[in-house]
Amino acid sequence: MTMILNLPPTIKEDLNRFKKDIELFKNGSISSTEFRTIRVTNGVYEQRENGTYMVRVRFTAGIALPEHMRALSSVSRKYGNNILHVTSRQDIQVHGVQLDNIYPAILELYNAGLSPKGGGGNTVRNVACCFDAGVCEKEEFDVTPYSIALAEFLLSDPMSFRLPRKFKVAFSGSSSDCAGAMINDVGFIARKRGEEFGFAVYSGGGMGAHSRVAELLEEYIPASDIHYTAEAVKRVFDKHGNRKNKNRARLRFLVEQIGFDSFKKLYIEELSELKRVGLPALNIRDIQRNGHPIPENGEQPKDGFEKWCERNTLPQKQKGYYRVHIPLKLGDITADVLGNLADVIDKYGERMIRTTPRQNLVIRWIHENELTALYNELMELNLEGNVAPVLSNTIACAGASTCRLGICLSRGLAGAVINDLNRSDLDLDEFGDLNINISGCTNSCGRHPVGNIGMYGAARRIDGRLAPHYVIQLGGKVTEEETRLAKGNVAIPAKNVPVYIADFLRAFKESPQFPDYDAFIDSDGRKISDKLIKKHKRMPSFDEDKNYYYDWSAETIFTLEGRGAGECSAGVFDLIKIDMSGAEEALREEKLLTATFLSARSLLITMGQEAKDEFQVFELFTKYFINGGFVNESFRNLIESAQKCFLASLPEEKFDGSRDNVSALIETMKNLYDQLDQSLRLTPVATEKKVESNILESAQTSEPELITHSELKIDREVDFHKVACPLNYVKTKLVLEQMKSGQVLAVILNDDGVGNVPGSAEQDGHNVLSEEKEGEYWRVLIKKG
Repeated sequence: MTMILNLPPTIKEDLNRFKKDIELFKNGSISSTEFRTIRVTNGVYEQRENGTYMVRVRFTAGIALPEHMRALSSVSRKYGNNILHVTSRQDIQVHGVQLDNIYPAILELYNAGLSPKGGGGNTVRNVACCFDAGVCEKEEFDVTPYSIALAEFLLSDPMSFRLPRKFKVAFSGSSSDCAGAMINDVGFIARKRGEEFGFAVYSGGGMGAHSRVAELLEEYIPASDIHYTAEAVKRVFDKHGNRKNKNRARLRFLVEQIGFDSFKKLYIEELSELKRVGLPALNIRDIQRNGHPIPENGEQPKDGFEKWCERNTLPQKQKGYYRVHIPLKLGDITADVLGNLADVIDKYGERMIRTTPRQNLVIRWIHENELTALYNELMELNLEGNVAPVLSNTIACAGASTCRLGICLSRGLAGAVINDLNRSDLDLDEFGDLNINISGCTNSCGRHPVGNIGMYGAARRIDGRLAPHYVIQLGGKVTEEETRLAKGNVAIPAKNVPVYIADFLRAFKESPQFPDYDAFIDSDGRKISDKLIKKHKRMPSFDEDKNYYYDWSAETIFTLEGRGAGECSAGVFDLIKIDMSGAEEALREEKLLTATFLSARSLLITMGQEAKDEFQVFELFTKYFINGGFVNESFRNLIESAQKCFLASLPEEKFDGSRDNVSALIETMKNLYDQLDQSLRLTPVATEKKVESNILESAQTSEPELITHSELKIDREVDFHKVACPLNYVKTKLVLEQMKSGQVLAVILNDDGVGNVPGSAEQDGHNVLSEEKEGEYWRVLIKKG
């Protein structure tokens, strides 16, 4: 078998252990929380549909051989939904795998030299690499061998699979940084000193709800030392990363917390120790290309060949050879087509493909005499992808279609954007390599922080109803010298995004800076965008146009409930973000009363409270946050003034609160939000005694303290069957906070509650003992962890 990445022996041992863990989960010997920890480390994620899983297969440097492609095709057809998905980190995912099929699927992949191990969880993730490494005219040298050697080294270390959070590494061959070294935990960018190969090293970058550009850690290291540097950074992360709060656990948060200089000092200490004891040398080797005879003359091309060449081929630095892009719509390819493509790949170029961060495929080393024959074969598979680059560059994460963290249907929006641009009067080829990046939430799986045009899904309340929106961000780009994150914080309705993008591109085309997008953004681009956002920001009421309350490609009205079992805590954070984002938008629009109201409401849910009306929002805020000591007493007058305005039904303009005070309140609530951990704990600014009594009061019930149910002693019982999710779990958490480890809580829930609260309790480390139907409602017993 031809191998690209040599899998360590432990991978087979881990697979056998995983098979046993699956059986233990099926027979109830381990909880869903324990199983989740095991399976995500093995690259298996549960999808939106309960009991259905995704297997993320690692492809170091994005390299896939024909035999790999055939194995993926077979696994997807037999065990999945017949569609493979290329990710923005150059992995390939198999979707729709049932529990009983997880092990057979992974075993078949292993027999083909593939593994999903480390494809998820708190692990060293897939090592990314320039897809044109070895053929790019800009590169210092081919970085492929180094990315593979380092991946093998890291995969062989058990510590790489039990880190505080995910850990990402990337290799770029030049300062163009097409692999995104500047937005990784560790990024290597090729350097040459004379004839010696080496790297500049950057660290502390990454994308997410709080993205960060990496900083220079090493100006130059010899190429043979890359594992020392990566291991030293990894050990700093392992020892000092935040294991308590996963929302602040990434390496970039550690760097921000202690400062880059302190981080570098820790790195140097670890590096010195590693140099003292020594590490085994890396197995750095060239990747062998499988040659084949080159035809003397090309075939007669089918229609569209010239346009295809313009859009999808680029000359290599090797004279007479080309790299050919195969655009995939949103990264998807059917199992049958991938299997047939393997047969094509076997006849052309280097007999392998590479996946790209834009979720496409690339075939390299295509001789100019082979281009027509390859084009004709790709046409037979409908893979010629004869579309403008701005469309083939459009990427979107899975979003709410399958991801349990997704808020919006990002893929549905991407399809709508592509369709609208295709129907527009714009000559899309004129926009060159401009890219559009779409994420379904703030987590950046769609790489929106570095998109030329980026956006992420959000929810907004309109007259009490949730509606899908996207926050527009502009100007992101990645290069070694000038990496910058996209900026923007205003949301527009999801239904208006396609027309906004078309209008924005039209304005760019008509600008004096066209086709220089960076110059356009730095000149009037943002101001033009602000005007267009204002134009497209209006959200009609539900009675006026209910279509706005359906997400793209959705058949039901928009809701956050689709996150599924065990995601109540995540839903709490989303509801908080909705109000906080709304408060910031209101402040920018000088709607000070609205901003005050949304700020006051934003964190009430952490106290187990949901106000019945606007007046009660301020009443509860005063009770729990001002009297409770979480915010400063100086905000009392502002809150009382806002409360009187609502009581008297006065318009926004009559509110006498100062902009500075409202802005300070927003910042205070944002700071409190940043303190939140998964247990929703807050730190008061005044006395803790008041706060404790308020929280106790919020969860009090009239039920007796000691109740016997069958032979099990129930220490506390509460009835939350009338409380909606996610508030039902917030109240459950507050009660559990008052109890001792090992005590048992009985919770009465409705059908929706039993579908969410038990899973969330297990994720927070508690043990769900039973779920029994009693009449119309459920009685759930939870043993405090």
